[in-house]
Amino acid sequence: MPSPPAVASLSDPDSRLQPGKRDGYLQGYSLQIVCARRQILLAIDLHDNPSDRTALIPMVRKTQKNQHAAGLPGDILLWLADSGYASAASFEELAGLPLLVSVTSEADQAGFPAKRQNAPAGQQAMADRLATVVGRTQYRQRSTFVEPGFAQLFQRFGRHLNYRGRWGVDTEIKFLGTVHNLSKFLAGTAKPRS
Repeated sequence: MPSPPAVASLSDPDSRLQPGKRDGYLQGYSLQIVCARRQILLAIDLHDNPSDRTALIPMVRKTQKNQHAAGLPGDILLWLADSGYASAASFEELAGLPLLVSVTSEADQAGFPAKRQNAPAGQQAMADRLATVVGRTQYRQRSTFVEPGFAQLFQRFGRHLNYRGRWGVDTEIKFLGTVHNLSKFLAGTAKPRS
């Protein structure tokens, strides 16, 4: 498929053309999130590349920075990402982490029949880790963390932002992520009505 022609947005020149959910393209940003249990956001950021392949390392680093800034002890026990993040370069740089990233297809990694079952060059070690019983069991958890996190954000705030420009959009999504986390916290601490 040929790349779309370069188009500048007069209202937000920092944005880029992103593939739409139902064909075509939209002018905007790619939203990246890292979620923990109950869809608590550990990191939220914008990515101006339509491919997630280069977003894995920055999102891991942002999450680690946020964890350190919050004074949370210990390491994250398991990092899970879908096949859009698969990159031999990322796997090499993040080799010390307990990381599972789909390298063939989501269904295959979760233990279901799939079309593509061969790992790309430089990604066979990740495919081997995912092919184990433990790897498949752990990878199945991915959809219960991240996908509901996106769905809750979009349901609560919609898909359109009020501000333009990298700084304004970044500030707005960080604010929305904070509100999302606060609502999770308040819902978890609310006393039952008598």
